[in-house]
Order: sequence, then structure tokens, then C-alpha cells
Amino acid sequence: MSQTSSSARLRPDQRRAQILAAARQVLLADPHRELTVELVAAEAGVSPALLFHYFGSKKKFQYAVIEEAAAEVMLRTAPDPSLPPDEQLRSGIRAFVRAVLEAPQLYRATLLMSAAGDPEIRALHSDLRRVFSQWVISAVAERGIEVTPVVELACHGWQGYVEQTLLVWIDDPTVSPESLEHLCEQSLDAILTTTSE
Repeated sequence: MSQTSSSARLRPDQRRAQILAAARQVLLADPHRELTVELVAAEAGVSPALLFHYFGSKKKFQYAVIEEAAAEVMLRTAPDPSLPPDEQLRSGIRAFVRAVLEAPQLYRATLLMSAAGDPEIRALHSDLRRVFSQWVISAVAERGIEVTPVVELACHGWQGYVEQTLLVWIDDPTVSPESLEHLCEQSLDAILTTTSE
């Protein structure tokens, strides 16, 4: 049976899901390679024109991929209440860093498009930051640290530090992923020590 007749049986939502799954496979195969319409179309077994048919434009396709990745990051970094507070925090930070390293070019594109003022990407990025920041602040409170305005500001600032650290590492990975995880974990503790002085 030809691929065309087989694909004709897919509903639009199924076809979109198939293309997004293909994008994920492309990222997993080579995380540092730029995610292009042509690569994803080839992985999905469709023409680039069909991909544009289902997503409308390259920008809308990129947004759909980033939106799905953001949802996965939020799910993976959600706190595990069965763990002690310190371990909740460490595991969440590690999960965030690992999720970024699985698709570094996608994360890089998200930050750059947000910084460039793309309204949809900026809103999505802001939502992701807000959810993650609130989770970190709650985890800090669970450790018995009083969440003063200074502590809250420090937690938000720490997330900006982590984003920039990851962005630099993506462009120039001079340390191991394990060292990167450790740096992101330890930097929060270091920043929090300054709030008690």
C-alpha cells in the first residue's frame, strides 16, 4: 500500500501529531542540529508542502513544536511530593537541565525568539518561567527558608542565570552535562546564601 493512500486515512489532528512526533525524533537523533521543515517532513514521510498545509507557516510549525516541548518540560519538572524537599528541588533542576539538553537548539530558538519580541513565543516562555519559578519558590519554602521579597527576587534572578548559562553551553559545551547540572543546582544555594546577609 502506498504511503499516500495510507496517510489519507489520517485525520488532521492525527497528521499534526505524527509530524510533531517526527520533529521529536529529529531532535533526539541529533540534538544540536537545527530543526528544519525539510528534515521533519522527511522524517514524517511527507512533503514540506503538506507540513505547511497542516501548520500554515514555518513560524506556526515552530510554535507548535516549542509549545509541545514546553508542556513536556513543565510535566517533567513538576515536584514529586514523595521526595524530601531538598531532593525535590535537586531532581526538578536536573530534570529541567536534561530536558533542555535533549533539544538544545529548540531551547535556544525559544529564548532568542522570545528576546526578539515574538509575542506568541514570549507569552509561552513567560508561562514556562512563571510555572518553574513558582515551583522553585515553593520548594525553597519547603526547605524551611522564609520566602521574603528578597528570596523571591533571588529565585527569579537565578532562573535568568540558568537560562543564560544553558544558552552559553549550547553554543560552546566546554564542560560535561553532569558538570552543567551540578553548576545549576549549586548556583541556587549560592544565591540563596546572599539573601540572609
